[in-house]
Amino acid sequence: MAKQDYKEIEIKFQINDLASFERKILDLGGKTSGEFFQKTTRFDTPNSDLKKKGLFLRVRTGDKNTLTVKRKTKKDAIYKERDEWEVEVNDTKTVTEMLKVLGYAKLLVMEKYRKSYTFPNSPDLIVTIDRLPFGNFTEIEGNKEKIEKIIEELDLQDKGRITTTYWKLHEDFNKEHGLTEENIVFSDKN
Repeated sequence: MAKQDYKEIEIKFQINDLASFERKILDLGGKTSGEFFQKTTRFDTPNSDLKKKGLFLRVRTGDKNTLTVKRKTKKDAIYKERDEWEVEVNDTKTVTEMLKVLGYAKLLVMEKYRKSYTFPNSPDLIVTIDRLPFGNFTEIEGNKEKIEKIIEELDLQDKGRITTTYWKLHEDFNKEHGLTEENIVFSDKN
């Protein structure tokens, strides 16, 4: 099922104590269907034309397989906002080959373990716990009012807001540690 004209509004925070943070989510009534390993393949032209235009094209596998296009609309110190179109796909290998044939031959891979939480009283609010090779984060997505409420309830209001992508965070991590790997992958799946 495709999302049409969907406006993604989100904020991230780095999380150091995952167990304590997860207990807070559960205490607030958060429900999850479990943790999933997700693999995202990001596509672009050899000259990064999509990135230059603020566009993001991906195929993701994990709890569901999707083809997604995102377009930057607004980024500030408070939220990251993008237009998003997403459709579930059955055959990600064929979709990947189709995108390559269309000229999207530059591929970047991101792996993460994601656990998503929803709340019975706020079905359009999603809080995730993401474990990536370079750190642990929460991503909160919904409308601004509900995002602010859950930030307070989770005691995140004094933590640094992150309004950038995991790709940019990884790039910054690499610079800080003298690394050059473009892909965000685990050395072993654990």
